Amino acid sequence: MRILLLLNGPRERYVGGADTARQVTWGAYCSPGTELTIGYLPSRGDGGAQVYEFGSKEALTLGPLYPDRCALAERDGFDAVIIHCFIDPGLSESRARVRIPIVGPGEVTLRAGATLTRKIGITTPSGETIGSYGPYLKALGIENYVVGIEAIDRPLAPFARQDPREMTDAFLEAGRRLVERGAEIICPSGLAYIPIRVAAVEVSQRLNIPVLDPALLSVRTAEMLVAALKRPDSSGR
Repeated sequence: MRILLLLNGPRERYVGGADTARQVTWGAYCSPGTELTIGYLPSRGDGGAQVYEFGSKEALTLGPLYPDRCALAERDGFDAVIIHCFIDPGLSESRARVRIPIVGPGEVTLRAGATLTRKIGITTPSGETIGSYGPYLKALGIENYVVGIEAIDRPLAPFARQDPREMTDAFLEAGRRLVERGAEIICPSGLAYIPIRVAAVEVSQRLNIPVLDPALLSVRTAEMLVAALKRPDSSGR
């Protein structure tokens, strides 16, 4: 099984090892026999995306670039694509273009959260994007399940200078505010935090409520959907 993890930007946005970290961390969730490959959106010079600051609204404008890239992945023999952005830009349009599963981390994480509780908290990497969640949650039909959205109020350093301890502490500050607001589970936006620099298991233990891992849920969902679509061979298996 081949899965493409399609990063939300051009190759030059992920310099300094950021793409390799995603390959290793997300790939660790794959079952034996599953191969996870990193993909990129086209660069600005090719009519694609510019390099933008992490946590900015720019990420949400890139939806139109995904359908063509997902169609290319299907032609290249990938069995599924995971969009590497929690608000899942271009998800429905990409699904309309291809027959392979297209997985959105935000959709699978939030639906998992809504299966487990009616009191979801969401962390987001910056205050700039908080207003973008309303329409998204309404489209998923879970707007009444969310008790709060809290921004991580610290700037994110370039990948090579990121401190996992500092990022964990920053996440915990936002998580504690959600607990105070009544959250029983946290769905973390900002995929540079969990699982790349922050461990969901650790912050779950320290907050005393579950913090879901969008990478784990996305990879396992992609594998499940690919398996569900496989036809039995001539022996009936």
